[in-house]
Amino acid sequence: MELLPAKATFAPGEPIVVEARGVAGTVRLLQLDRVVAEAEVEGGRVSFPTQAEGGYGIDADGASTAADVLADPLTRPRYGFVSHYETDRATDGVAENVRRFHVNAVQFYDWMYRHAKLMPPAEEFEDALGRRVSLGTVRRLVAAVREAGSLPMAYAAVYAVGVEAWPDWEADGLFRREGSPWMLGDFLWNVDPTSERWLTHFTADLRSTLEVGFAGFHLDQYGSPKWAERSDGSPVDLVEAFPALIDRVAADVPESRNIFNNVNDFPTFATVRANQALTYIEVWAPHTSLTHLADLVTKARLLAPDRPVILAAYLSAYQGDEAAALQAEKLQLATVFSHGGTVLLHGEEAAVLTEAYYVTHKEISFATQDAARRYFDLAVRYGDLLFAAEDVTRTHLGGENEEVRIEAPGTVATDAGGGTLWGRVLRVPDGLLVSLIDLSAQPDEVWDAAKVPSPPLDGVRVSILRRGEDAPRFAVASPNAPRLESLDPERSERYDTVTVPAFDTWALVLIRDGTA
Repeated sequence: MELLPAKATFAPGEPIVVEARGVAGTVRLLQLDRVVAEAEVEGGRVSFPTQAEGGYGIDADGASTAADVLADPLTRPRYGFVSHYETDRATDGVAENVRRFHVNAVQFYDWMYRHAKLMPPAEEFEDALGRRVSLGTVRRLVAAVREAGSLPMAYAAVYAVGVEAWPDWEADGLFRREGSPWMLGDFLWNVDPTSERWLTHFTADLRSTLEVGFAGFHLDQYGSPKWAERSDGSPVDLVEAFPALIDRVAADVPESRNIFNNVNDFPTFATVRANQALTYIEVWAPHTSLTHLADLVTKARLLAPDRPVILAAYLSAYQGDEAAALQAEKLQLATVFSHGGTVLLHGEEAAVLTEAYYVTHKEISFATQDAARRYFDLAVRYGDLLFAAEDVTRTHLGGENEEVRIEAPGTVATDAGGGTLWGRVLRVPDGLLVSLIDLSAQPDEVWDAAKVPSPPLDGVRVSILRRGEDAPRFAVASPNAPRLESLDPERSERYDTVTVPAFDTWALVLIRDGTA
């Protein structure tokens, strides 16, 4: 049984249409815990009237999903990828995966002919690494992604040329102090992104690709160099160069939506001022802990409060035991979603990223897909809370704070740590949202490492200091039980307390009625 939205994101004015596989009877559309529409399954589909912008849950007996209505999908992005473009490949599986994970933007990784000449000389060609690529397949995938309610984004490196183009661009190259050129591996040379000749060429090259149907560009860099020299010995500061390049692309190709890759958070502090759709950070060591993931999202949101944040945090753990890697993913997603960010991980038909070369992704089982999908469902359903929250943990929970208390069978902590229940308090419209992430069975908080699949955690109690005569309203949701379930509080002299039903890895407790 499965409910599968017809689109990754619905536009205002569109009905919310859902495919019902093995589901019959009444299907309900909810905003938080309020039923806003009901409809019957007819011909394997169900359709709801148009709704206001926001996140919605969709529930039937034995199945659930989520949907959101957004004028601009990139205000709450869920980023995915494709990386194979063989002549005869089908597109249905990609489109279905886009719908299942609500992926509303898709990076078309290494779709191009060459790094310095994106459009190929023929429909069928070999890319820079000798892979066979069909431009016709790229076009069909672009169309399929758009039909599924997602934005196709063309990969483009902002300063790379191959061996065939290096003689033409060597005079504009980036060099080390001793004179050797900056390169990626042994097949790409770096070009000065401040060179007017390069900028003119690059933006024209980008513009030439729009006829394929792309909505915008994923602008990539390689993290190094951070400073370099031109062939004449004059310095190039990439902190200044990258924002200027982003703005130039926006000016020369104004119809495109652009995403720039801040490799390992460099130079996010500078690029947030540039004209782009969001803040995107590709995560590497020394950002190795769940706390580091949380901090990256928090800092990026502080630097640019109106811009959503995507982390590309590849899980090499999926190269090993799938169950242990799934537990690592659950913790990763719970951490990032609860801090108001999203994660690039899923793509193709049923794949996850384990490294930066997307072509070598890892296929996963449907059971693992389904378990991960539930976390994306929860983030979409409660996006109105998660992406509008202010973290008040250190003023409300733990230490000298009295406003919120969390009790558990083991250690409760306000910071991520192995062997703990990680509790946080978020101020949301009309109340507080308590995030509970279970690390009690884990030896550490390293995010890219196999984790212990843990049983549901039972015996957690959440209390709030009373503010008035009326008891606040408590409700709980989790990926495996996504519909908000009301909880009846116990009343003591100072606190209202609820016992949280057993949950697997992540739960959200919503406390309403003037408790903020």
